[in-house]
Amino acid sequence: MFKKLLIKSCVLAAVVLISACNSTPSIDEMTVRMRNTDEVKILDLRSVKVNNLLKTEATILVKSTKKSISYRFMWIDKNAFQVYGDEAWKPLPVGSGQSGVLIGIAPGPAAETFRLELSSD
Repeated sequence: MFKKLLIKSCVLAAVVLISACNSTPSIDEMTVRMRNTDEVKILDLRSVKVNNLLKTEATILVKSTKKSISYRFMWIDKNAFQVYGDEAWKPLPVGSGQSGVLIGIAPGPAAETFRLELSSD
């Protein structure tokens, strides 16, 4: 009886671990918001390796705002460490009520994933 319960528990734990490892992070998990940037809605985040460099695209929608909002990408390696240091902040290329695509290309091949950072003045 105890042996069957132990085996079932181990199988259940393995299934949970495997499914957790294969899950795709949500947009909220891939985004770091500094100060009040609720006016920016992130509609989609995508990435692909091109010539061994990670290319990312973020589709955004800017609601009505009078604030200046900036963004940058944080590049992360396979061990979940930030690589290549902090990028310079860039102003959002779209205005109030508009949508657009933010594009980032990792500076080197060590980047395996990314975070989109948003900040307002």
